Amino acid sequence: MREQLKLIATHVRALGVVIDDLFELSRLEAGDVHWSMEQVRLDELVRETIEAMRPHAAVGRVAVRAEFDDRLAPARGNPEQLQRVLFNLIQNAIRHTPADGSVVVRAEHTPGPAVEVEVADSGNGIDPALGQRLFDPFVQGPSRIAGENGSAGLGLAIARAIIDAHGGRIWLADSGPGTRIRFSLPTV
Repeated sequence: MREQLKLIATHVRALGVVIDDLFELSRLEAGDVHWSMEQVRLDELVRETIEAMRPHAAVGRVAVRAEFDDRLAPARGNPEQLQRVLFNLIQNAIRHTPADGSVVVRAEHTPGPAVEVEVADSGNGIDPALGQRLFDPFVQGPSRIAGENGSAGLGLAIARAIIDAHGGRIWLADSGPGTRIRFSLPTV
């Protein structure tokens, strides 16, 4: 009976996370955003996020590194929300990269003025036919079933809503092997 209660408690916690994510996505899509926007050094935010993800990457024997453009300008945004996007993208990349693979996070200045951040992995990749649908709630790659590995398919939808609220955009970039997700943000 105790084992069954533990199992039930685990499922209740997992459902609680899904409910919280659905609530957050609903708020974001409704434009109910009350964040303070400030100048954000993306190089620092990326480094901090990668360091926090290193133990997760080490368990899967995945190398994670960052590359930065020397001309990288600060973005305008909310650092906590942007870090949430980075955590989601890097965690997904690590999860879908085989042992001894790699994840590279790049940040570069682009005309516009804007900055672009890319999270690229050396995994199996995502069917480009999914396109922007990949950022819809509950949509995952064809080899994945919602709920597998604890995922409900909401992370990329939340990431898209956060980036949209910042006046940026997020997309699945054309890639050879692996997956490349990019997002852009306006600079200060």
